Amino acid sequence: MNSLLDCLTFDQHAEFVRKETNPHEDIPKTPLASSSGPLLATDLKVSGQPLHPENAGQIIKPRELVDIIEITPLNRAETILYNQLLAHAWNDIRARPVHKIRKSVLRGSHQSNDRLDEAFDKLMGAWAKIRARDPQTGEMATFRVHLLGTNKEEDKSDGYFTYTFPPDLLAIISQSNAWATIRSHIMYTLRSKYSIRLYEMIERRIGLTKQFEEFSIEDLRGFLGVPDGKLPRYADFNKHCIQAALAEVNQLTDFFVSIAAVKKGHTVEKLIMHWARKDPDGRRQAESERERSRVGRSARRQGTVEVITFD
Repeated sequence: MNSLLDCLTFDQHAEFVRKETNPHEDIPKTPLASSSGPLLATDLKVSGQPLHPENAGQIIKPRELVDIIEITPLNRAETILYNQLLAHAWNDIRARPVHKIRKSVLRGSHQSNDRLDEAFDKLMGAWAKIRARDPQTGEMATFRVHLLGTNKEEDKSDGYFTYTFPPDLLAIISQSNAWATIRSHIMYTLRSKYSIRLYEMIERRIGLTKQFEEFSIEDLRGFLGVPDGKLPRYADFNKHCIQAALAEVNQLTDFFVSIAAVKKGHTVEKLIMHWARKDPDGRRQAESERERSRVGRSARRQGTVEVITFD
């Protein structure tokens, strides 16, 4: 322990490791993965260069952080930042309590740290509801957890951001046996937070035998990260969130997704989401579009021509 942050987190992490590894503990536990045991999300490794928008990489995100209801909704930049922090820590997330990364790596194309500082503040105050199996009882439960733990930011512009994840969140992550393999170059291409959340939901489900799922309107609003009080009418939610996210995901990813409303009378009772992999030609078209300029993308999606005029 060589810093205040290490001291603050060491005892919590030691207790977490003790509970996860002590076979004589009285509390029932989910067994750790082994050569003959179930494959867990933490057995997989982040690969490539997922922190750099210009390069390809794969981020492992456990189901519990994909199908999550953000009580403090994050915007697109904050969603990407959290994925970056998760990806940077992932390969050692169970072995190391503290992670550090240079702010310049997270800043991307921004020359100032102002937006990064605001995003750190937002993540520190963010909390969410997670449906997961209780590591102690084995029963399903709803957890209310903070997304980021104790952290510190060096003052200098090229300094380090040092951070932790809350022990309760680590306990949930460590037993997860379902995950999304997020391709970072697709994530960075998506311009809406709703599109990123929908893309993550499909990456988590694409390997399932069942290729559809039913949602209540409130559940889908929560999974897509729509803030309370925003888009309260279904028509607005459908137009500005669902259809906008579907348009981007269907144009830029390797999947085709549809969401249909099931009505009872004039009221939408539930939503049914279908998904499928595109055929090779469809995947090539999506890759080609990702490599093209964003200028004109909406027009290409709608099959129209965007005219640029100069004074």
